Amino acid sequence: MEMVLLILAAAALCWWAAYARHGSLLVGVGAYLALGYVLGPPLWSANLGPLPLTADRVLLLALGAAFLWHWRQGRLTPRPLTAFDWLLLAALAYFTIRCAVTPPPPADCSSVKPWWRLIAAFWVPAALYLVVRTAPVDEHAWRRIMWIIAFLGVFLACTALAEITGQWWAVFPRYISDPDLGTHFGRARGPALNSASLGVMLTGCFWAAWTLWPRATRPVQLALAGALAAMAGGVYFTYTRSTWIGLAGGLAVVPLLQLPRQWRAAVAVVVIAAGAAGAMTFGRELTSLGRKDNDGDAAHSVYQRASFVYVSMRMFRDAPIFGCGFGRFYDKKLPYLADRSQQLELESLRTLDHHNTLLSVLVETGVVGLALFTGVLVTSVLAAWRLFADAQRPSWQRAQGLFALGTMIAYLASALFHDLTLLPTEQWLPLIAAGLTVSMLTEPMGRVAAAAAPVAGSCMRSSVLAMGNATSRPVPPRAAMESPPTVRLFGMTINSLDMPQAVDTVLQWCRGPRGDACRYVVTPNVDHAVMFQANDGLRRSYAAASLVLADGAPLVLASRLLGRPLPERVAGSDLAPAIFERSSAGNSALRVFLLGAAPGVADRAARNITRRWNNVEIVGTLSPPLGFEKSDPENRRILEAVAAAEPDLLILGLGAPKQELWMHAHAGRLGAKVGLCIGATIDFLAGEKSRAPRWMQRSGLEWLHRLSSEPRRLAKRYLRDAWVFPQLVWREWRSV
Repeated sequence: MEMVLLILAAAALCWWAAYARHGSLLVGVGAYLALGYVLGPPLWSANLGPLPLTADRVLLLALGAAFLWHWRQGRLTPRPLTAFDWLLLAALAYFTIRCAVTPPPPADCSSVKPWWRLIAAFWVPAALYLVVRTAPVDEHAWRRIMWIIAFLGVFLACTALAEITGQWWAVFPRYISDPDLGTHFGRARGPALNSASLGVMLTGCFWAAWTLWPRATRPVQLALAGALAAMAGGVYFTYTRSTWIGLAGGLAVVPLLQLPRQWRAAVAVVVIAAGAAGAMTFGRELTSLGRKDNDGDAAHSVYQRASFVYVSMRMFRDAPIFGCGFGRFYDKKLPYLADRSQQLELESLRTLDHHNTLLSVLVETGVVGLALFTGVLVTSVLAAWRLFADAQRPSWQRAQGLFALGTMIAYLASALFHDLTLLPTEQWLPLIAAGLTVSMLTEPMGRVAAAAAPVAGSCMRSSVLAMGNATSRPVPPRAAMESPPTVRLFGMTINSLDMPQAVDTVLQWCRGPRGDACRYVVTPNVDHAVMFQANDGLRRSYAAASLVLADGAPLVLASRLLGRPLPERVAGSDLAPAIFERSSAGNSALRVFLLGAAPGVADRAARNITRRWNNVEIVGTLSPPLGFEKSDPENRRILEAVAAAEPDLLILGLGAPKQELWMHAHAGRLGAKVGLCIGATIDFLAGEKSRAPRWMQRSGLEWLHRLSSEPRRLAKRYLRDAWVFPQLVWREWRSV
């Protein structure tokens, strides 16, 4: 056996030597995170003289040696210090001094030795931060460390499922099955033998997999979707409310940030309302939870939180500036448990460590320690936000910002219910995420651009992050375009223009010479996309259109999900007023003909238009009778009226698909330069119908306003579209 161990050790040394010389430090950190977390101290330990050795400590020594090798070879990247670095250094120095000047606790009055806690929970994570912060970071190395973290999450999720179902043969390490080790036996608790630790680590792994999903191939995306579901299940099986809150909080924030900016407020309101409703509905069940394990029941755990707060505030009152001493809460709390001036059950805390990270830091190190600790947390969150919010950065760097935010949300949620400094591995992932974030923020942008240049022209799948970037990314100059860029979606060829570009293009055509045929613009929404699939005439009219603009917010969202992002929604009801406004601002006359709507409505719209826009001249209005499109004499009368008026712009409001079919059939005989097929716009301009509030328009909820205004006419259509449109998206997604 000893010979086998020697051979394995020699092989490991050879592999390490090759890695230290040629490998990536980021991959080394990822390997240390995964192996160090899984190969916990109960798996293997030995003594090297007075020093105890465990698998994670041996791995840390190997990583440190590789770091020194890279440093000696000049392969590290020095970067300027940030506010986060200064606060982290100050916190480490203060906690170290506070630990040094604090008398050691009695031998039988300490659950965790203060110096071990300082080194394991603060100095080791800081060392990982240093390695990541100074290591070269490019997209390839970043993706590899994300994949390592994601694979760790899959392994932990499978272990959690095996634990909760009692399949101990499938559990590794085997010591997890020992009820006498650790705590929370009966729940998923993982290699750290603690359900809170497992939940925090699984949530961090969840966000690593989340950031990898958008740029993966379809088969890999399906595998990642299964991995995300498994990791979420693993978090659930911890039966730990704080980890549930951490994952739910991240799911409420990270996907929201990936939505277009104009949708975030409305979606946030919906999420908050759903969260409040869920809390009111399931609050009692969450409090009691009904779990039973070797650490007590859930209801009593909730009750003890109040006792911890009460004792902490009494201890803080007696030592507010520097605290009672680093690592001394366990024994210093004992005199306060005799307080009988209130109804709380304080004696139940006698054998317990603190259950709140922030209160623990406050009690042991005072307001000075808490200020430094919270400063580190706050600057970490701000750095992650800065990285994500910088639209000029590559998508993978912005994804790192989201990963850091999701990881920090999970950490903070559990920190409010557990003292995570007693679980040293819980600081690893937040500090690694912070190191990646700070290294990217301090990397010169020229170097980032140079690194991104080789892949900029490659054919890569667009990230979902483009959703969050849609309103802030650079756009082409807002000049009219003879051949506007296009996006292929659901069989339609849609022009990729924003509103100012669309207005400029239409006005250029209006100011140009009158051609043989009228150019026309169509504005598809979800209903149009559904009809387009089965209506040959509509497909021909779209193919002949000069401009196709996405009117429906779901179309824009679908385009971004499918990796063919459209810049924004260009609603027909907004396009006409925008054209009038631009024309008036340029002091150039615009001749307009209104065709459509009920009798008298177009005349009222004409009066409103001329009253509001002085340079817009209404040269004619006409409300055709029902069924006119089937009557040749009626069509001739309409065509002659439009030709006689010689309008620059024809606004056609007949409803879809009638207006598109009629325009396609008669464009060659119309006397107008440009025609807009824009539905109910004439009614809106006349004040006959009211549009949705601006916030609903910006949030993509105008359809809801229209449904509430005309339920009988629109309910059947919207139900059909709600059934068919997701199928179109799915079919399009599979065909990519």
